[in-house]
Amino acid sequence: MLERYLRIRLDIKRVEAVKYLVPTGNQHRKIVTLFEHMKKLDSVCKKLQNDSTNMADVRLLFDSVVAEYPIMGEHLKSGTKIVHSPSFEAAVVKVINGSALSTAEATALQPLQVSRSLGKKRKERDDDYAAQILREGTKKRSSMRSSVAYSNLVTIPPTSNTVERLFSQCKLIMTPQRRCMLPANFEMISFLRVNKRMWNVASVAAVDDVE
Repeated sequence: MLERYLRIRLDIKRVEAVKYLVPTGNQHRKIVTLFEHMKKLDSVCKKLQNDSTNMADVRLLFDSVVAEYPIMGEHLKSGTKIVHSPSFEAAVVKVINGSALSTAEATALQPLQVSRSLGKKRKERDDDYAAQILREGTKKRSSMRSSVAYSNLVTIPPTSNTVERLFSQCKLIMTPQRRCMLPANFEMISFLRVNKRMWNVASVAAVDDVE
């Protein structure tokens, strides 16, 4: 609505019947400032829904938002009460960014630890001296980075990806007719819709047969 107002403001002022309703002076400047803030936050919300966004990206976005809007720190900081496992999330972010892990963070990631490929080690040993120098020179890891290997943590989707889409979908399907539904039924429809790639007609038939 604000974007539309800013786009047609000059045209509205030419209409005699409504030009007195157009915000002027200080009111208009406040609207422009508010719109700029909303554009920033809207870009963050859209980026959270991107399939290529990983947990390190989300942490960077949240930290930047908190730095500019401190009031959001209660909900967006890494150690807030709503974070289910702060050590795990911090560990994933650090591994993606190539930082060293604390003892608690390493313990949290232990289930995802994998052994390094022997074939890769053997190939590295077979490289000549010059190749080893060039290979080490191109690595962007710090000397403090853990030598332990983990599963591809970049593929772990941030919770916000699915949640943001779910909220948007709920707004779209919450028509006046569905407002009369029981909350439990609406929740089930929303759950099935967001997970539709995981079931089909055969799955529904199998559930009916069991019941």
